[in-house]
Amino acid sequence: MKKLYILASLAVAAFAFTSCEADKEPVYYAPDPATFVLNTPPMANQLYVLENGGTVNLTTSQPDYGVAVITNYSVDVTLDEEFKEATEEEAANYLTLTPNEPTQAKINLDANALDEAICKLKGLNGFADYPEAGLAPVKVTMRAHAWISGVASSECVSNNIVLNEVQLYNPFPQVPGYVYLVGSCTDWAEPNADAADTYAKWSIIETGVGTKIYEGSLDIPEGEQYFRFYSKLDGWDKSSIGSSTNPDHNQPINFTATETNLNAVLGKGSWVTDGETWGGGDVTFKIDLTDPKNPVVTAKLGKFAKESYVYLVGDFGKGWTEPSEANASHFEDWRLVCKDDSGIYTNTLDIAAADCYFRIYPKLTGWGNTPYASDNGGQNETVTLGSPMKCATGEGCWNINWTGGKLTFTLDTKAEPATLTITAAE
Repeated sequence: MKKLYILASLAVAAFAFTSCEADKEPVYYAPDPATFVLNTPPMANQLYVLENGGTVNLTTSQPDYGVAVITNYSVDVTLDEEFKEATEEEAANYLTLTPNEPTQAKINLDANALDEAICKLKGLNGFADYPEAGLAPVKVTMRAHAWISGVASSECVSNNIVLNEVQLYNPFPQVPGYVYLVGSCTDWAEPNADAADTYAKWSIIETGVGTKIYEGSLDIPEGEQYFRFYSKLDGWDKSSIGSSTNPDHNQPINFTATETNLNAVLGKGSWVTDGETWGGGDVTFKIDLTDPKNPVVTAKLGKFAKESYVYLVGDFGKGWTEPSEANASHFEDWRLVCKDDSGIYTNTLDIAAADCYFRIYPKLTGWGNTPYASDNGGQNETVTLGSPMKCATGEGCWNINWTGGKLTFTLDTKAEPATLTITAAE
């Protein structure tokens, strides 16, 4: 009996010990970085084509923190063999991407975001920078980061992996290009990406995407001013448009109210105003680069005036159409026009009988908020013909149960807030 009692006591003690171990709370500890592994994809040695809308899939081992906790992930990308952190002298050699689901160890990277990051690492920052002939596949090195929000000791970095062939495409939205005036008024700052802020106010925008015609006005200071143009901010020697192929040639110029051809060539010769007679002022320039080897530059005194548009977007008995550049031809019939700098856009449209819902967009850049929506807390607002209606930022619509006929729309964007007035036209 005594032996049985002792064995029973030991069993109880063992059970109690086990129960205490099971009842212990999990304890956080910093992870061993060596255990955080970014797995090499099975297709790492094959061609990755970064088509728009796709994903690049990676997997990692989840860091062991000792507790069940939400872990954040990101991915660094470089074109070098190893990653280099930023110093006082130079920037880091990598860019960081956030996965589509940033708290999942199964990492899905948006292919377009990866493509854009790689292009930026190659010094390509816009649609016009991307070579028309395309780029050869590149080798990309990646690593992953993991961390718990608010816990510094939780941060760890994985091993590196390599994707040997990644085929890029142009990831940037196609937007109008610019030509830049370079000269005395810009202190002859080198026309490169580092001087982009300087040249923003000395730029002339393309009249439309891909037209290769640039038109606008610049305020040229008084006195003797030397200048020429550059079609890209890529240094002194590649994209210059001047008066001569001889960089030491300076062609005198006298701006008048009549449009004058400046006889431009691909070169670094400059034009120069008369220091005694030029009093400064706005000059409208037109640069035609449709023939890339034979630029045409004209100039005349005065501020550039151009028609600008806003767009009626809605259901006018025809269904909704997305306000995008792809649908630009559709919106040629659904736009209000400003022919000066007044900020007042107007047009008269013949609209069939319909229950119309609409708002106004300043640009064809897709769905979303517009500064010219109805001012009704995001809800629809019934139109009162002849009365100015306040605009607000949002996606609220105006509604008019129209019996058919012509309506005149007038949007005053200079009013505070902007107003829309709709009247029935005879």
